[in-house]
Amino acid sequence: MNLKIIVLPIFVLLSIIKVTYAYIDPGTGASIIGSFWPMIIAFFAFLGGLFVKIFIKPLKNIVLRTIKTIKTHKAASLVILFIPLSIIIFIILSNPQLEKMDQKLLIIGIDGADPRVIEKLISQDLLPNFKKLKNQGTFLPLQTSNPSQSPVAWTTLATGVNPGKHNLFDFISRNPNNYLPQLSLADTEEKLGNTKYKSFVKATPFWQITSKNGIPTTIIRWPLTFPVEEVKGNLLAGLGLPDIKGLLNSYSFYTSAFYDKTEEGAEKIIPVEIEDNKINTIIKGPRIKKSGKIIDIETPMLIKINNKDLIAININNKGYDVSKEDWSDWLRIEFKIGFFKKASGIAKVYLESTEPFKMYLTTVQVDPEDPIFDISYPKGYSKELAEEIGLYHTLGIPEDTNALNERKISDQVYLQQIAHIEKERDKMFWYEFEKFNKLDSGILAFVYDSSDRVQHIFWEEKVLENNNRELPIHSEIKKYYIEKDKLLGEILNKINDRTKLIIISDHGFSSFERSVNVNKWLYDNNYLVLKQQPTDKDPGELFKYVDWSKTKAYSLGFSSIYLNLKGREKQGIVEQSEKEKLEKEIISKLIILEDPKYNKKAIHKLYRTEEIYQGDYTTNGPDIVIGFNPGFRISWQNAIGGTTKEIFSDNTKKWKADHIIDPEFVPGIFFSNFKIEETNLDQKDLAPTVLSIFNITPSDKLEGKSLISK
Repeated sequence: MNLKIIVLPIFVLLSIIKVTYAYIDPGTGASIIGSFWPMIIAFFAFLGGLFVKIFIKPLKNIVLRTIKTIKTHKAASLVILFIPLSIIIFIILSNPQLEKMDQKLLIIGIDGADPRVIEKLISQDLLPNFKKLKNQGTFLPLQTSNPSQSPVAWTTLATGVNPGKHNLFDFISRNPNNYLPQLSLADTEEKLGNTKYKSFVKATPFWQITSKNGIPTTIIRWPLTFPVEEVKGNLLAGLGLPDIKGLLNSYSFYTSAFYDKTEEGAEKIIPVEIEDNKINTIIKGPRIKKSGKIIDIETPMLIKINNKDLIAININNKGYDVSKEDWSDWLRIEFKIGFFKKASGIAKVYLESTEPFKMYLTTVQVDPEDPIFDISYPKGYSKELAEEIGLYHTLGIPEDTNALNERKISDQVYLQQIAHIEKERDKMFWYEFEKFNKLDSGILAFVYDSSDRVQHIFWEEKVLENNNRELPIHSEIKKYYIEKDKLLGEILNKINDRTKLIIISDHGFSSFERSVNVNKWLYDNNYLVLKQQPTDKDPGELFKYVDWSKTKAYSLGFSSIYLNLKGREKQGIVEQSEKEKLEKEIISKLIILEDPKYNKKAIHKLYRTEEIYQGDYTTNGPDIVIGFNPGFRISWQNAIGGTTKEIFSDNTKKWKADHIIDPEFVPGIFFSNFKIEETNLDQKDLAPTVLSIFNITPSDKLEGKSLISK
């Protein structure tokens, strides 16, 4: 008998199975199965030997007859062997796990990328690569979340479900036990004397599902990824990651000049005195609880003025030279927070002048090489990244719009800060892209967010003043989009045919010309009762003057109205049976609110929560969601529970544009390098599309649709 006819196909088949499964990824369970094949083969060989020994005579007769048949009918025998082998190979190759190996997905998020801006710049031939992608694949507006706020939108994109299922409703929510505002980006709790963070997000993001299915998955700077979670790859947290104090922004401004202690941002000013060309001051760091009080840990900082254009800073016995009208390198700052316990932070300074002395210090951020709490998965990834590209901004929102609004840095300094951040982001992206590009299967999702901050400050459109005017685009916004087009060009040149590319944004943009204080309207209409009238200098923020025993409704956050519901709010007075009637009454009155300056309606639509959300967490949301018309937005004071003297006021801040209006007016973008048949795209479609690309059946809990044609 020619044993090669039987042994060779079996050997080849076993080799294919072993190599194919081990090829998925060296760390997966599949590769472990592949590595056990020699043991499995040996085990079955043992059983086969035992079988032969017991049934040797009948088996011998069968073998002899088979050999005789093969010698007589060689062709027929080959067919007989080929059929079962083909069936086995077909079953193996049709395994969905093998199909996953041949799929790659690159997702680029550009926070706030506006379809109107892109369409106009494409028409002006300023975005050739976006135009190419549009023609070869797909470009459509992407319906944003309701409300159109970044935390809500990015969470909807990640989970494929509405806020009633993922539990994010606004940047700011309220604690019904005390009515105080709380950020929805991450919750805190005290455990054994340490602050622990937990996520408000209750739904499962797509990266958890792909990771569990063995797909290499790396997520960089996606909003609401703090506290960090395990993935089959790397994760670096984005929007929501706090500074070393546990805050979203806590810059400092050092000055020897006189300043008004009532001016906006005065609490962040640190006055200094110059003696013998030296300044002895401090840097404020982590907050700890001591004797029942929360205090800042401080580290000394010595500043020597060498001349009018140069200073030398000494922190923790390390020196840094800084020139006038220039940025420092990263300063590493150590804070002693207890016996044998230190916290490391990083920051930069910008020296405005030495006569008088004026110096801006960024928020002290978590040191990626020695993080005070985990900012990445695995824990050492943030350090790996720093060793590869250098120290980098870790704060969720490092672009300091607060310092700009409070006139502590100029437009030019702000743009320089953004340029530094973008350079870091590009280094991060290409570091991960090169690894991704070598994979046979995997996901890389990377979010750029300075785009949002550029447009908040430099948006030129004025819809209330110039309703019919063609969309103007500031040169800095145009410059940013052109830079992203260049990035896209490099990506298109480097990805292969097996890589699907999706570019998304969470929302678009519009002007913010008039502030609206909804609490003032609720007060005027007897739904909110105050014990004391607010003033310009004291708007009664944090509901300081509210009489809850008589209040039926209140507003908090950027698009939310809550009823003072009995059994839910601590001092609630509204019965559950009155809830729907009261909501409809407020909506019928508020919808006609008109701005006397422009004689225009401020609100496009008002939504009862039950009408737009479904899910177990719907009751955590507001009772009414406000959808403003373009040009209007809730006032800053209202967002944290304040009541101003007037309902309407001009927006005079540098922050001159926003997106927290009715979602109808601010869709995001969707680009892909593949054609899709759908034309009405929703953010909930992204997660099921990602899963579909990797042949993972989406859960029934997902509400979106896959955009991949079957």
